[in-house]
Amino acid sequence: MRVKNRLSPYPILNDFGDDYIDSSFEVRYEVNTQFTEIYGKLIFELKNDEIKKLIDEKKAVYSVHIECPYTCYREVLISEDEEIEFKINASLLSKNIEIRTFIILTKRVIGFQSKSFHPDYHGQSFDLEPHQIIAIGTAKDYKIQKDDKDFESLPSIIKIVKLEDKHKESLSVNTDNDEYVIVGLSSEIYELYAKLGKNAFKSTSFSLVLLPALMVVIQRMCIGKDDDVFTSLHWYKVIESLLNRNGFDIADLSIEDDSLLSVCQSVFADPIARSFKELENWSERV
Repeated sequence: MRVKNRLSPYPILNDFGDDYIDSSFEVRYEVNTQFTEIYGKLIFELKNDEIKKLIDEKKAVYSVHIECPYTCYREVLISEDEEIEFKINASLLSKNIEIRTFIILTKRVIGFQSKSFHPDYHGQSFDLEPHQIIAIGTAKDYKIQKDDKDFESLPSIIKIVKLEDKHKESLSVNTDNDEYVIVGLSSEIYELYAKLGKNAFKSTSFSLVLLPALMVVIQRMCIGKDDDVFTSLHWYKVIESLLNRNGFDIADLSIEDDSLLSVCQSVFADPIARSFKELENWSERV
């Protein structure tokens, strides 16, 4: 949503006009890419007593519009707090995102006045309606830094194979190979994985197999991080590089807490949530 500098029938607080004096609405941004997700945190800094009072009285809210013009992605967030956080799957975005910030009314306001109005508005008051914009904050455009290697490298070192040994359990993880992590599935489970993973339950099948497998792999990496032979394996270096590029270090992970689970969910962009949404969508169709 691009904001244009145009005349308004009532004062709007912004940084490109002079409807207000000694007032401001600025936004501090913290946006970064991690694995397959874009994380953002916006901190609002409002300097105007009358507009702050409207927010305190729940007559106005902070609003954030996030758009990607190349994929038509659009999301609107609102909050009465001075911070808003967001998380977006990077697959929904391309090239860049446009972030615009506003303060909008949620209720009708009769006779709005501010001691910080420009002298041209001296003595005037305004009747305002819900959804009208009363302030426009700092805008930002962000280039999406998606490292295609992150998406290509992990599948390249994981092989899913069918186990011929009928006495093996449904899933096993072999990290003895130099090139690949070999995830073995029993014959019955492998056939179901191949069938369902190609159709309606791609995310669910993916999560059931690769999430626990990767947890086992990273757990073994934590245990063997001081073993020179183990850390020289090709697949170890690929996963370690992937983690490092996204701000994680094997040395900081522990098998004693939930850090492994957190990292694995980040790698696959919250696969549990995507699986349940997939199942919900399927249930609504039947």
